[in-house]
Amino acid sequence: MTSAFCETYGYTINNRTLEYMLENQDIDFAVGDMARDIGISRPKAYEVVKYFEDKEYIKKSRIVGKTQLFILNKENKRVKLFLRDFKECLRLIAEDVQVKSGVSSKDTVNMV
Repeated sequence: MTSAFCETYGYTINNRTLEYMLENQDIDFAVGDMARDIGISRPKAYEVVKYFEDKEYIKKSRIVGKTQLFILNKENKRVKLFLRDFKECLRLIAEDVQVKSGVSSKDTVNMV
């Protein structure tokens, strides 16, 4: 899948991490899994998670075994803005696909 958010805002490690969290907004995640999925080192992933936790973009959700899980903090005003922007980025990607493939606009609504 095209990186809708990063395509718009840039492919920085923070943006890649944020996009991962937006894509998985209802699922808690382990830092190691996130690092593997977005292709960054575990130490860098812990650094970014600490930064986002300090900004209250994410919060601790639960512990499984010895692993701390985190989840997007949807009550945070900036996270609400990120979610809105992310949805808009997905809509733009869907429109691009529509134009390239000749899909009707009614079908595009169902894609987003």
